[in-house]
Amino acid sequence: MYPVRFSASIAVIALISACQMAPTNAPAPAYPPATHPTKAGCGAEDVTFMTGMRIGDVKFDTSAGPVRIVGPNSAITKDHRPARLNVLIDASERITGFRCG
Repeated sequence: MYPVRFSASIAVIALISACQMAPTNAPAPAYPPATHPTKAGCGAEDVTFMTGMRIGDVKFDTSAGPVRIVGPNSAITKDHRPARLNVLIDASERITGFRCG
């Protein structure tokens, strides 16, 4: 009875050790940064190529203007800031669109 338990536990340990998590300090993908134009607006038209990407894979350039992530159940303020880029995401954290304000 003990050799069977021992063999089963060795097999389970081998299976568990084969499943490794991805490193958390992996570099971000080299997507071009979302930039804001110098003229009026927030640059929503310039970043539409990011639609469908996961929000964690994209790094936004906040030095050019504020960026706000808006989820499906997010509470947001009603203040309108034309230079602010609103990034709209769905429940699976995929980007669904952009708008200024």
